[in-house]
Amino acid sequence: MTTTTDLINELKERVLQGGEINYEEALALIQIEDSDLIGELRKAAHEITLAFNSNKAGLCSLINAKSYLCGEDCGFCAQSVRFETSVARYELLEPEVIVRAAKRAEQFGAQNFCIVTSGGALSEEEFESILDVVRRLKKETKLGVDGSLGFMTHARLVRLKEAGIRRLNNNLQTSREFYPEIVSTHTYDTRLETNEAIREGGVELCSGGILGMGESREDRVKMAFDLKKFSPECLPVNVLNPRPGTPLEDTPKIENVEILKTIAVYRFILPKSNIKLSAGREQTLGPEQDKALQGGANGLIVGGYLTTAANPVRDDLEMLRRTGYLI
Repeated sequence: MTTTTDLINELKERVLQGGEINYEEALALIQIEDSDLIGELRKAAHEITLAFNSNKAGLCSLINAKSYLCGEDCGFCAQSVRFETSVARYELLEPEVIVRAAKRAEQFGAQNFCIVTSGGALSEEEFESILDVVRRLKKETKLGVDGSLGFMTHARLVRLKEAGIRRLNNNLQTSREFYPEIVSTHTYDTRLETNEAIREGGVELCSGGILGMGESREDRVKMAFDLKKFSPECLPVNVLNPRPGTPLEDTPKIENVEILKTIAVYRFILPKSNIKLSAGREQTLGPEQDKALQGGANGLIVGGYLTTAANPVRDDLEMLRRTGYLI
Protein backbone atom coordinates (compact mmCIF):
# COMPACT_ATOMS: atom_id res chain seq x y z
CA MET A 1 0.00 0.00 0.00
CA THR A 2 1.45 3.37 -1.07
CA THR A 3 1.53 5.94 1.72
CA THR A 4 1.64 9.71 1.34
CA THR A 5 5.28 9.62 2.44
CA ASP A 6 5.98 7.09 -0.31
CA LEU A 7 4.23 9.36 -2.83
CA ILE A 8 6.28 12.41 -1.81
CA ASN A 9 9.53 10.46 -2.07
CA GLU A 10 8.57 8.76 -5.33
CA LEU A 11 7.71 12.08 -6.99
CA LYS A 12 10.79 13.77 -5.56
CA GLU A 13 13.06 11.08 -6.98
CA ARG A 14 11.32 11.25 -10.34
CA VAL A 15 11.88 15.02 -10.54
CA LEU A 16 15.50 14.72 -9.36
CA GLN A 17 16.11 12.24 -12.17
CA GLY A 18 14.73 14.67 -14.76
CA GLY A 19 11.15 13.46 -14.85
CA GLU A 20 7.91 15.36 -14.33
CA ILE A 21 4.81 15.12 -12.18
CA ASN A 22 1.32 15.42 -13.63
CA TYR A 23 -1.69 17.49 -12.60
CA GLU A 24 -3.32 14.72 -10.55
CA GLU A 25 -0.09 14.06 -8.65
CA ALA A 26 0.41 17.76 -7.94
CA LEU A 27 -3.16 17.99 -6.70
CA ALA A 28 -2.55 15.05 -4.36
CA LEU A 29 0.43 16.90 -2.88
CA ILE A 30 -1.36 20.21 -2.38
CA GLN A 31 -4.26 18.41 -0.66
CA ILE A 32 -2.02 17.08 2.14
CA GLU A 33 -3.34 18.18 5.53
CA ASP A 34 -1.12 16.44 8.11
CA SER A 35 1.50 18.85 9.48
CA ASP A 36 4.27 16.23 9.62
CA LEU A 37 3.62 15.25 6.01
CA ILE A 38 3.63 18.90 4.98
CA GLY A 39 7.05 19.14 6.62
CA GLU A 40 8.21 16.18 4.51
CA LEU A 41 6.79 17.86 1.40
CA ARG A 42 8.69 21.07 2.15
CA LYS A 43 11.91 19.15 2.81
CA ALA A 44 11.58 17.31 -0.49
CA ALA A 45 10.93 20.58 -2.31
CA HIS A 46 14.09 22.06 -0.80
CA GLU A 47 16.11 19.07 -2.02
CA ILE A 48 14.80 19.69 -5.52
CA THR A 49 15.62 23.40 -5.23
CA LEU A 50 19.25 22.75 -4.32
CA ALA A 51 19.62 20.02 -6.95
CA PHE A 52 18.58 22.27 -9.84
CA ASN A 53 19.65 25.68 -8.54
CA SER A 54 22.67 27.06 -6.71
CA ASN A 55 22.40 28.03 -3.05
CA LYS A 56 22.82 31.66 -4.07
CA ALA A 57 19.48 33.40 -3.64
CA GLY A 58 18.00 35.39 -6.50
CA LEU A 59 17.45 38.99 -5.41
CA CYS A 60 15.52 41.54 -7.42
CA SER A 61 14.54 45.13 -6.71
CA LEU A 62 11.97 47.15 -8.62
CA ILE A 63 10.70 50.66 -9.19
CA ASN A 64 7.14 51.77 -9.76
CA ALA A 65 8.09 53.94 -12.72
CA LYS A 66 4.56 54.93 -13.74
CA SER A 67 1.83 54.79 -11.12
CA TYR A 68 -1.96 54.57 -10.82
CA LEU A 69 -2.61 55.16 -14.51
CA CYS A 70 -3.98 51.79 -15.58
CA GLY A 71 -7.36 51.43 -17.27
CA GLU A 72 -7.65 47.68 -16.58
CA ASP A 73 -9.89 46.44 -13.77
CA CYS A 74 -7.74 43.78 -12.04
CA GLY A 75 -9.55 43.44 -8.73
CA PHE A 76 -6.39 43.10 -6.64
CA CYS A 77 -4.63 46.18 -7.99
CA ALA A 78 -4.50 49.57 -6.29
CA GLN A 79 -3.18 51.17 -9.50
CA SER A 80 -6.37 50.87 -11.53
CA VAL A 81 -7.97 54.23 -12.27
CA ARG A 82 -11.31 52.46 -11.88
CA PHE A 83 -10.85 52.22 -8.11
CA GLU A 84 -10.59 54.94 -5.49
CA THR A 85 -7.32 54.23 -3.68
CA SER A 86 -4.73 56.35 -1.91
CA VAL A 87 -1.90 55.38 -4.27
CA ALA A 88 0.17 58.24 -5.66
CA ARG A 89 -0.51 59.00 -9.33
CA TYR A 90 2.29 60.08 -11.66
CA GLU A 91 3.45 59.80 -15.26
CA LEU A 92 6.60 57.95 -16.30
CA LEU A 93 9.51 58.99 -14.09
CA GLU A 94 12.47 60.84 -15.58
CA PRO A 95 15.34 58.54 -16.66
CA GLU A 96 17.70 60.00 -14.06
CA VAL A 97 15.30 59.10 -11.23
CA ILE A 98 15.08 55.48 -12.40
CA VAL A 99 18.84 55.18 -12.86
CA ARG A 100 19.53 56.54 -9.36
CA ALA A 101 17.08 54.05 -7.86
CA ALA A 102 18.77 51.19 -9.69
CA LYS A 103 22.20 52.19 -8.43
CA ARG A 104 20.90 52.32 -4.86
CA ALA A 105 19.43 48.85 -5.28
CA GLU A 106 22.76 47.55 -6.53
CA GLN A 107 24.51 49.02 -3.49
CA PHE A 108 22.28 47.16 -1.03
CA GLY A 109 22.76 43.81 -2.78
CA ALA A 110 20.16 43.45 -5.53
CA GLN A 111 21.38 41.50 -8.53
CA ASN A 112 18.56 42.55 -10.84
CA PHE A 113 16.42 45.65 -11.25
CA CYS A 114 12.92 45.69 -12.73
CA ILE A 115 11.30 48.79 -14.26
CA VAL A 116 7.53 48.51 -13.76
CA THR A 117 4.90 50.68 -15.46
CA SER A 118 1.17 50.60 -14.84
CA GLY A 119 -1.17 50.32 -17.79
CA GLY A 120 -1.63 48.14 -20.85
CA ALA A 121 1.02 49.41 -23.28
CA LEU A 122 3.49 52.30 -23.28
CA SER A 123 3.20 55.20 -25.71
CA GLU A 124 5.99 55.56 -28.28
CA GLU A 125 7.54 58.42 -26.30
CA GLU A 126 7.45 56.41 -23.08
CA PHE A 127 8.90 53.38 -24.81
CA GLU A 128 11.83 55.39 -26.21
CA SER A 129 12.52 56.72 -22.71
CA ILE A 130 12.57 53.18 -21.31
CA LEU A 131 15.02 52.12 -24.02
CA ASP A 132 17.34 54.95 -23.00
CA VAL A 133 17.14 53.87 -19.35
CA VAL A 134 17.92 50.25 -20.21
CA ARG A 135 20.97 51.30 -22.23
CA ARG A 136 22.24 53.48 -19.37
CA LEU A 137 21.79 50.76 -16.78
CA LYS A 138 23.71 48.30 -18.94
CA LYS A 139 26.58 50.78 -19.16
CA GLU A 140 26.53 52.18 -15.62
CA THR A 141 25.70 49.13 -13.48
CA LYS A 142 26.27 45.39 -13.32
CA LEU A 143 22.59 44.72 -12.76
CA GLY A 144 20.43 42.44 -14.83
CA VAL A 145 17.88 44.84 -16.28
CA ASP A 146 14.29 43.64 -16.29
CA GLY A 147 10.94 45.16 -17.10
CA SER A 148 7.21 44.84 -16.54
CA LEU A 149 6.06 47.09 -19.34
CA GLY A 150 2.56 46.03 -20.31
CA PHE A 151 1.50 44.11 -23.37
CA MET A 152 4.30 43.59 -25.89
CA THR A 153 4.64 43.45 -29.65
CA HIS A 154 7.40 41.48 -31.34
CA ALA A 155 8.93 44.68 -32.71
CA ARG A 156 9.20 46.20 -29.24
CA LEU A 157 10.67 43.01 -27.84
CA VAL A 158 13.41 43.08 -30.46
CA ARG A 159 14.30 46.67 -29.58
CA LEU A 160 14.28 45.98 -25.85
CA LYS A 161 16.59 43.01 -26.32
CA GLU A 162 18.94 45.09 -28.46
CA ALA A 163 19.01 47.75 -25.73
CA GLY A 164 20.02 45.13 -23.17
CA ILE A 165 16.85 43.99 -21.41
CA ARG A 166 17.39 40.65 -19.71
CA ARG A 167 13.93 39.59 -18.61
CA LEU A 168 10.30 40.69 -18.88
CA ASN A 169 7.53 40.10 -16.37
CA ASN A 170 3.99 39.11 -17.29
CA ASN A 171 2.15 37.32 -14.50
CA LEU A 172 -0.69 34.93 -15.26
CA GLN A 173 -2.03 35.74 -11.75
CA THR A 174 -4.27 32.65 -11.44
CA SER A 175 -5.94 29.90 -13.47
CA ARG A 176 -7.91 30.39 -16.67
CA GLU A 177 -11.09 29.37 -14.85
CA PHE A 178 -10.72 31.88 -11.99
CA TYR A 179 -9.34 34.74 -14.08
CA PRO A 180 -12.76 36.21 -15.04
CA GLU A 181 -13.52 36.56 -11.33
CA ILE A 182 -10.76 39.16 -10.94
CA VAL A 183 -10.42 40.78 -14.40
CA SER A 184 -12.95 41.68 -17.10
CA THR A 185 -11.09 44.17 -19.30
CA HIS A 186 -8.80 41.62 -20.92
CA THR A 187 -8.69 37.84 -21.19
CA TYR A 188 -6.45 35.09 -19.90
CA ASP A 189 -5.50 34.41 -23.51
CA THR A 190 -4.02 37.91 -23.69
CA ARG A 191 -1.74 36.95 -20.81
CA LEU A 192 -0.73 33.72 -22.52
CA GLU A 193 -0.12 35.47 -25.84
CA THR A 194 2.16 38.00 -24.15
CA ASN A 195 4.20 35.17 -22.59
CA GLU A 196 4.44 33.52 -25.99
CA ALA A 197 5.64 36.78 -27.53
CA ILE A 198 8.30 37.20 -24.84
CA ARG A 199 9.56 33.69 -25.42
CA GLU A 200 9.56 34.11 -29.21
CA GLY A 201 11.48 37.37 -28.78
CA GLY A 202 14.31 35.51 -27.06
CA VAL A 203 13.92 37.38 -23.76
CA GLU A 204 13.89 35.65 -20.37
CA LEU A 205 10.47 35.32 -18.75
CA CYS A 206 9.30 36.24 -15.26
CA SER A 207 5.76 34.96 -14.73
CA GLY A 208 3.85 33.90 -11.64
CA GLY A 209 0.74 34.83 -9.76
CA ILE A 210 -1.08 35.88 -6.63
CA LEU A 211 -2.29 33.57 -3.88
CA GLY A 212 -5.22 34.33 -1.61
CA MET A 213 -7.67 36.02 -3.97
CA GLY A 214 -10.37 33.44 -3.29
CA GLU A 215 -9.05 30.86 -5.74
CA SER A 216 -9.06 27.10 -5.02
CA ARG A 217 -6.13 24.75 -4.65
CA GLU A 218 -7.02 23.45 -8.09
CA ASP A 219 -6.68 26.97 -9.51
CA ARG A 220 -3.20 27.30 -8.00
CA VAL A 221 -2.06 24.03 -9.55
CA LYS A 222 -3.63 24.80 -12.93
CA MET A 223 -1.77 28.11 -13.09
CA ALA A 224 1.52 26.33 -12.43
CA PHE A 225 0.93 23.91 -15.29
CA ASP A 226 0.07 26.80 -17.62
CA LEU A 227 3.36 28.41 -16.55
CA LYS A 228 5.23 25.16 -17.12
CA LYS A 229 4.57 25.45 -20.86
CA PHE A 230 6.82 28.54 -20.88
CA SER A 231 9.52 27.33 -18.44
CA PRO A 232 9.84 30.78 -16.81
CA GLU A 233 13.27 31.62 -15.45
CA CYS A 234 11.54 33.37 -12.56
CA LEU A 235 8.25 32.55 -10.86
CA PRO A 236 7.22 35.31 -8.43
CA VAL A 237 4.77 34.21 -5.75
CA ASN A 238 2.73 37.16 -4.53
CA VAL A 239 0.23 36.87 -1.69
CA LEU A 240 -2.79 39.15 -1.66
CA ASN A 241 -2.39 42.06 0.74
CA PRO A 242 -5.89 43.52 0.28
CA ARG A 243 -5.68 47.20 -0.62
CA PRO A 244 -8.40 49.62 0.53
CA GLY A 245 -10.61 50.74 -2.32
CA THR A 246 -10.10 47.63 -4.46
CA PRO A 247 -12.80 44.99 -5.03
CA LEU A 248 -10.74 42.46 -3.04
CA GLU A 249 -10.21 44.70 0.00
CA ASP A 250 -12.34 42.45 2.24
CA THR A 251 -10.94 39.12 1.07
CA PRO A 252 -10.11 36.85 4.05
CA LYS A 253 -6.43 36.15 4.63
CA ILE A 254 -5.14 32.90 3.17
CA GLU A 255 -3.68 30.51 5.75
CA ASN A 256 0.10 30.27 5.87
CA VAL A 257 0.03 26.51 5.46
CA GLU A 258 -1.70 26.92 2.09
CA ILE A 259 1.02 29.33 0.93
CA LEU A 260 3.79 26.98 2.07
CA LYS A 261 2.21 23.93 0.43
CA THR A 262 1.66 25.79 -2.82
CA ILE A 263 5.28 26.95 -3.00
CA ALA A 264 6.49 23.41 -2.34
CA VAL A 265 4.26 21.97 -5.06
CA TYR A 266 5.39 24.66 -7.50
CA ARG A 267 8.95 23.44 -6.96
CA PHE A 268 7.93 19.90 -7.97
CA ILE A 269 6.26 21.26 -11.12
CA LEU A 270 8.96 23.81 -12.06
CA PRO A 271 12.22 22.51 -10.57
CA LYS A 272 14.52 24.93 -12.38
CA SER A 273 12.67 28.22 -11.93
CA ASN A 274 13.75 30.86 -9.44
CA ILE A 275 10.68 30.82 -7.18
CA LYS A 276 10.72 34.28 -5.67
CA LEU A 277 8.79 35.40 -2.58
CA SER A 278 7.23 38.68 -3.59
CA ALA A 279 4.60 41.19 -2.51
CA GLY A 280 2.54 40.32 0.55
CA ARG A 281 5.08 37.95 2.08
CA GLU A 282 5.75 40.14 5.10
CA GLN A 283 2.09 40.71 5.95
CA THR A 284 1.07 37.06 5.51
CA LEU A 285 3.95 34.68 6.13
CA GLY A 286 5.88 36.91 8.53
CA PRO A 287 8.47 34.76 10.37
CA GLU A 288 7.38 31.71 8.39
CA GLN A 289 9.15 33.11 5.36
CA ASP A 290 12.03 30.97 6.63
CA LYS A 291 9.92 27.87 6.00
CA ALA A 292 9.15 28.99 2.46
CA LEU A 293 12.87 29.53 1.74
CA GLN A 294 13.56 26.02 3.03
CA GLY A 295 10.59 24.56 1.20
CA GLY A 296 10.80 25.48 -2.47
CA ALA A 297 11.43 29.23 -2.71
CA ASN A 298 14.92 30.49 -3.49
CA GLY A 299 14.63 34.23 -4.11
CA LEU A 300 13.16 37.50 -2.89
CA ILE A 301 11.93 40.83 -4.15
CA VAL A 302 13.77 43.26 -1.87
CA GLY A 303 13.52 46.96 -1.08
CA GLY A 304 9.78 47.46 -1.53
CA TYR A 305 6.96 46.76 -3.96
CA LEU A 306 4.78 48.80 -6.28
CA THR A 307 2.53 50.42 -3.69
CA THR A 308 3.64 48.90 -0.36
CA ALA A 309 6.78 48.88 1.78
CA ALA A 310 8.91 45.82 2.54
CA ASN A 311 11.22 44.45 5.20
CA PRO A 312 14.46 46.39 5.71
CA VAL A 313 16.92 44.86 3.24
CA ARG A 314 19.37 43.99 6.04
CA ASP A 315 16.64 41.84 7.64
CA ASP A 316 16.01 40.03 4.36
CA LEU A 317 19.72 39.36 3.89
CA GLU A 318 19.95 37.98 7.42
CA MET A 319 16.94 35.75 6.74
CA LEU A 320 18.64 34.36 3.64
CA ARG A 321 21.85 33.63 5.54
CA ARG A 322 19.84 31.99 8.32
CA THR A 323 18.12 29.70 5.83
CA GLY A 324 21.38 28.64 4.19
CA TYR A 325 21.60 30.88 1.14
CA LEU A 326 24.63 32.76 -0.10
CA ILE A 327 24.27 36.49 -0.74
